[in-house]
Parts: sequence; structure tokens; C-alpha cells
Amino acid sequence: MAVLVLYATKTGAAERCAKVLTDELPQSTMCNIEMDKPDLGQFDGIILGAGVRDGKIYKPIRDFIKKNQDELLKKKMGYFICNEKPKETEAIIERNIPVGLKDSAVCIDSFGGYKAYAAPKEGTDLYKGIFVDRIKAFSDKFVTSTPDE
Repeated sequence: MAVLVLYATKTGAAERCAKVLTDELPQSTMCNIEMDKPDLGQFDGIILGAGVRDGKIYKPIRDFIKKNQDELLKKKMGYFICNEKPKETEAIIERNIPVGLKDSAVCIDSFGGYKAYAAPKEGTDLYKGIFVDRIKAFSDKFVTSTPDE
């Protein structure tokens, strides 16, 4: 199954998470939506990821969802967010992912994150604040789940 891991990031957290997912998922392609516009028809599954600021997922992914909702409904879908406020995860998902897409997704999760001013610097632990174990569990679930589950 060809999988697209499509993300948008400001501080790098979503990119780091996308990289771990791509490493975990066979036949996957990682793509920054701000750098490239992939052909969705080439993929059986799509995972969308974005950072969160002020309760909203990063705008390039919000716009992508709005423009491609019908096409996304035809794919095996997963969504992840990078937010440093775990208590707000459910509310963020409710506000940012349309009901039909949310209901048909095989997995949705938050992988942690950090405040923009606290983003790890080069030479430090770049995964500080990110839950790599959740990313690996997400990838396992994505591979083994079917959209009807």
C-alpha cells in the first residue's frame, strides 16, 4: 500500500513526526505541503499532520483539507497533530477535522510538541516533547486497520 505522509510545520515538530512515520511505514513518501503538491491518485493511504497554534492546525493543512475533502474520503486516512497541550487534543481535532473525515479515519492522535519559543536547537534532543512511542503505535494501527473499523 502506497502511503503519503503529508505535513506542514512551523517549528519542525510535524516534520520530525512525519520522518518517524515514513521510516516506520513501508512504501511511504514524506511531503511538506509547502514545498510540493503531490498527486493524491498515486496513494492508497494518506496521513496528514500539522502543528497547532491557538487551537488551529497550521493553515496549509487546513486549506488542503478544505480543497481535497472529497478525494480524502476515498482514501485510507490518518491524522496527527503536534500540540504541547494534551488536554486540548480532543477539542482541537473537533474544530479542525470535518466530521466525515474524522469519522472515516483509521487513526487520529497527538504526538506531543513544544511551544514555538522552546523548539529544540540543532545539537540537542530534537525529539524532546515528542512521543515517538505514540508515532510507532499509530503507524502499526494505520497498517493493520481498515477504514470500516
